Amino acid sequence: MKKIRELNESTPGLAEYLNIVGDETNWEEFRSHNSGASRNELMDALAQNQHGLCAYCETAIKGRHRQIEHVIPQSDDEMGKAKALDIANMVACCIGGTKSKASKRGGPSCGQAKGNQNDENFIDPRLLPAQPSLTKVLRDGSITVDEEACESEGISVARVRKTIEILNLNAERLRLVRTKYWNELVERSKQYNDPDEMNAWISKVLIPEENGRLEPFFTTSRSYFGPLSERLLAQQPQTWI
Repeated sequence: MKKIRELNESTPGLAEYLNIVGDETNWEEFRSHNSGASRNELMDALAQNQHGLCAYCETAIKGRHRQIEHVIPQSDDEMGKAKALDIANMVACCIGGTKSKASKRGGPSCGQAKGNQNDENFIDPRLLPAQPSLTKVLRDGSITVDEEACESEGISVARVRKTIEILNLNAERLRLVRTKYWNELVERSKQYNDPDEMNAWISKVLIPEENGRLEPFFTTSRSYFGPLSERLLAQQPQTWI
């Protein structure tokens, strides 16, 4: 899980809907507003803001394999209704394996695993530090807490561990695909003997392409390249990628 930027302004369709209905907002009603065009516009904006990656597991999201996730769930008694159409409460998320044949490999993940939980220990990815990363991926594809990074940022290791647990980010299907991607990085790295060529490749992997998309499994790449990643990312404008 990496830091993502927060959209500061409502999309035009959402702003129009909010202007029309005032305080009587309703998420399901919004979904059908303008025959669904406003909802699709919002989905596109969130996904683009996240460079095409799920806010939680960092898989590529597109087409029907994406959804709008409410960080504070709509079912929350205190804030659910008020936050249902708050752009600051929304991220783009994958469908959590629920429509995949591999869904049985460890169960659902991401927003589907989180469901209606509003655990006080859950960490919104938009509140993560840009550097250092509080999580790291190991060669076996498992994602774990970087305790040293948490200590440097004054963030509880238990909170990060709980967030990983809530999102089920170590579901078998995710761990296996991260392992596969790690092994691909190992093989690709063998092509580069020249340091400049290696740095150019790392930049290509970790920095958005011209179309704004990032390669999937950003944190896996970041962990694989280690200090080389951090030096590169430190050079980027801190609008965060």
